[in-house]
Amino acid sequence: MEAELKTQQPFSNVSVRAINRERVLQLLFKEGSMTQLEIKNRLNLSGPTVTQILHFFKEIGLMREGEEIPSSGGRKPRPIEFCYQAFHVAGVEIRRHHVDVQILDLKGNVAEGTVRRLNFEDSDAYWSQVNRIVHEAADSCGQVQHILGVGIAFPGEISPRGNIVSRSTVLGLKNFPLDQIQKNFAYPVHVEYGANAAGFGNVWRSRELKDAVYVVVTDNGVAGSVILDNRIYRGKNSKSGAFGHIVLNPDGRKCFCGGRGCWSAYCALTTLTGNEEPDLKSFFQMLEDGNQECAKRWKEYLEYFAQALANIRLSFDTEIIIGGKLAPYLLPKVEELKSMVASYPALAEDDLDIRVDTEAVNPMAEGAALMIVSSFLDGSLEGFSLEQR
Repeated sequence: MEAELKTQQPFSNVSVRAINRERVLQLLFKEGSMTQLEIKNRLNLSGPTVTQILHFFKEIGLMREGEEIPSSGGRKPRPIEFCYQAFHVAGVEIRRHHVDVQILDLKGNVAEGTVRRLNFEDSDAYWSQVNRIVHEAADSCGQVQHILGVGIAFPGEISPRGNIVSRSTVLGLKNFPLDQIQKNFAYPVHVEYGANAAGFGNVWRSRELKDAVYVVVTDNGVAGSVILDNRIYRGKNSKSGAFGHIVLNPDGRKCFCGGRGCWSAYCALTTLTGNEEPDLKSFFQMLEDGNQECAKRWKEYLEYFAQALANIRLSFDTEIIIGGKLAPYLLPKVEELKSMVASYPALAEDDLDIRVDTEAVNPMAEGAALMIVSSFLDGSLEGFSLEQR
């Protein structure tokens, strides 16, 4: 493979070196630990090339030699181990009145997390404050100098070119340029629609996942993303997955989008708990204790939820994954929800695959952070070039 790359004219020697480094990086990231011989054979690279690449990664702390492997004779091999804690990434979920910051290692484990009250405003002062919160969270786990970048999960549609927020009804923004954000951060920034970030995180953690619809329930509404062939499907105008505005009742409740009867108007967490800052723990405890008002509210909530899921199932005929703060409370009740979806005649004989995502506690922030990890692994992360180092 190495020889083939060197004979192709468009690639310079530097490019070939970067490509081979990327291949080794991705392989060892996936496997966790391999001997140098195994790497050489798996990638069909020469011994000296593998040695040089491993030396490069050892120097920056991404790889190290492990303990000797027992051998029946001859020199005992030492595996090369990937150091998932060598660098970290930050994920930020922007909400109307809060920011959720999560610091993750390269394996996706959360090292530090914090939710701060901060009212959104379109100003440099706001974004500078978000940057400070990221810095403080990274400092608390000793990673200020080792943050590769910041992924920001934004409650709004990102333009196809990825340079503006086309619209964020929740925050009252339209055609908001994303370079306004980067200039206030000390790290490279990538901004993504929040539901797409959450969906990406689920795909990243479940590499075998091919097709699914990922639904996130938030304080203010419902959002989602469509996963096709292990990738987020964005649609022509980046509106794919805007399930929160499926109309369930044309003459129903007013939605923040300006319409009536949207799914978000009936299944935002605020509608479930009845307050602006939902306390799900208290609500579900009262529900378990037999509170009649909570039982009535939960019944109506599930009915609308099931109606929307039935529409999604009939549209996509694929697995449905539900994430967000509601997920752990929905887990013991998911069979009830599935039964309600199955009550729709067109779905009565379907084997409904509906599950909840409880692996990600803060799926939007974590998913946005994992987008930085993905860029790092494929060599496209700003500020970290596999060619120049």
